Amino acid sequence: MEQINFEGCFVCGPDNQCGLKAVFRNLEDGGVEGTFTPDSAHCGYEGIVHGGILMGFLDEVLGRLSFRKDRLFLTHTLEVSFRQAAAPDVPLRAVATLKEWSRRQFTAEGTIFNPEGDVVCTANGRFLLMSEAMEAKLLPEGRKIAE
Repeated sequence: MEQINFEGCFVCGPDNQCGLKAVFRNLEDGGVEGTFTPDSAHCGYEGIVHGGILMGFLDEVLGRLSFRKDRLFLTHTLEVSFRQAAAPDVPLRAVATLKEWSRRQFTAEGTIFNPEGDVVCTANGRFLLMSEAMEAKLLPEGRKIAE
């Protein structure tokens, strides 16, 4: 499945006025890359992007690894380590890689980088297979669920 968007999603939704409007793409090595530029509305302390925003961005880029398998999964656990603050109006790039895949779950790791290539934060996550009924409601019309 290509990297689709869900219109109202806080992270990727183009129609969510408060959202991040992040953009994602598949990488040749099997990973997923996401980019977005936070603004002052995404800050906690003045001049510092809120950690919850960064966690949400990492959660999304890790979870989108499931699109590569033509399935949807839900986050079970997400552990984030913050290395340095991110500033508003400075583009961020996240890269996610698959660690382990099984029929009902997968684990992944990801990193957010600033434009200089410095690590802003890292994450490890575990994701569980979404039910076929829920998946069918969420997928764009005409999409098939992988067997």
